[in-house]
Amino acid sequence: MPIRDDFILRMLDSVAEVMARVLTGSGGAGLAEAERELADAYMQLTGSGRALVARLSSEQLLAILGAPMRFNRERGYVLARLLEADAGLTEAEAGGDASPSGAAAEGAADTRRLKALDLYLEAAKAGLDEEDLEARIGGLVAALSGLALPESSYWRVFEHAAGGGRFAEAEDLLFDALARFGAGADVAERGRAFYRDLEALPDEALEAGALPRDEVVEGRAAFEAELRGADGAAAGGSSA
Repeated sequence: MPIRDDFILRMLDSVAEVMARVLTGSGGAGLAEAERELADAYMQLTGSGRALVARLSSEQLLAILGAPMRFNRERGYVLARLLEADAGLTEAEAGGDASPSGAAAEGAADTRRLKALDLYLEAAKAGLDEEDLEARIGGLVAALSGLALPESSYWRVFEHAAGGGRFAEAEDLLFDALARFGAGADVAERGRAFYRDLEALPDEALEAGALPRDEVVEGRAAFEAELRGADGAAAGGSSA
């Protein structure tokens, strides 16, 4: 369901004001004001300053917000919006600097975007129904496409695609995971659960997800063959 909490809605207004200053502010004065407003918004929402939030990992932020069992999806969504605004501010403050410090600012901005993506994905998993949520997730996935996502973030993207009925997209992510993370127990368990869930669905749902039943059968067989091949290679390597 969409956000109804008045405090959260006021926080979203504050984030919108920060972004407006980042996008339209001219020179350092506008950015300095945006930074003050952003710091105030962080403090109101989390009780912590901008610098501390920057030091916390995605998993730490999620834990603070009650993940996985009691995740506060509204606050998670607003914190993700703040982190997106912070990423934009970080880049604006760097001003396109091509020096090592500019590259560091770009890396810091991407780190903030990654945290925002994780928070959005958890908010979606928890049932938040903000109308812009899918667009924001898609935009961040695209913005971070040049980076190798951490494994935990990668699986959140996979689960979001599968849970959203985009089965062909999820299957592509699964096979990419085999290449990236190897055919270990976690990948095998996730893949087998994915195909079991697909096989229990009606044909109409599979077709809507761009993965008809015959392709599900083919995909599962190919996945199991990849696992067997990896086991065989491992056994051959150990015997050598």
